[in-house]
Amino acid sequence: MHSRQLDARAPMWQHLLPAVIFSLLSIAPLHAEVVDLTPHYNASPALSIISSSSISSSSVTAVGMYAAATVPAFVDPYLDGYATANVTAQIGTHAYLPCRVKQLGNKSVSWVRVRDGHILTVDRAVFIADQRFLALKQPDKFWTLQIKYVQARDAGAYECQVSTEPKVSARVHLQVVVPRTEIVGGPERLVKAGSTVVLRCIVRGALEPPTFIMWYHSTEQITGDSVRYRTQVDRNIPDIEGDSHSTTGSLIIESAKKRDNGNYTCSPSNSPSVTVMLNVINGESSASAVTSSAPVRKAYTACILAMLFSIIIIGGHNT
Repeated sequence: MHSRQLDARAPMWQHLLPAVIFSLLSIAPLHAEVVDLTPHYNASPALSIISSSSISSSSVTAVGMYAAATVPAFVDPYLDGYATANVTAQIGTHAYLPCRVKQLGNKSVSWVRVRDGHILTVDRAVFIADQRFLALKQPDKFWTLQIKYVQARDAGAYECQVSTEPKVSARVHLQVVVPRTEIVGGPERLVKAGSTVVLRCIVRGALEPPTFIMWYHSTEQITGDSVRYRTQVDRNIPDIEGDSHSTTGSLIIESAKKRDNGNYTCSPSNSPSVTVMLNVINGESSASAVTSSAPVRKAYTACILAMLFSIIIIGGHNT
């Protein structure tokens, strides 16, 4: 029998092994693609395959083949921005306290009120009975604390905390602006019947001018369709305090009558209301009677003081 004739007694795999090895060494080079599994991080990829763009056939053996890989690099969450920030809100408006957290992973974001250590929110869960507080998850990784209808007592420091070890945190200081409303000419006005009356109130210290100023006579709202009443609003009027957002609201009453007596309330949209008392008098005699009351009061006061002085002197002589 020929020397190359296969030994029928040998196992089949021994006959096929040379052909398999030859096929493995003859195939085209294998390629391994490098994949970045964390494109949203601003750091080096967490996973990368250590190799050139291809694995040559020379690296393939009969035992097997492999590609070495780095261990995924863990990057802690961090706050993007300043360690402290300031936010200003006007009373009655909504305040938004920002906190930008990057690479949060499975950690939590909490908001804490610094003055009493009260935990307000953890992620989107709210831990305070005051329903004005809310945690908002916004685009660009912002975890914002919203405070609705801000009150003066809300002013102070708030802390954004990330549940890392050690803890990562940043503070936001909230300043609450409280505008003031003043009546021009004081809380009382005395006018003659038939005259034109102009009542004015000024809003100072507001971040923005009021969108409207309403006037009330007692509890009744004065509307624009009234015949004898007119309202006017002048915004951004410079004043001696240099307030760029001073706003003046005026109520004009044509031909004042006795029925116009009473309280008039100026009610701006973004500042406290103020009230002025209007008294309408009839004729010259009434006016003179009212104006003459001041000297009478002064004379009465002087008389009382003289009597007290006399009593003191007499008491001194008796002793």
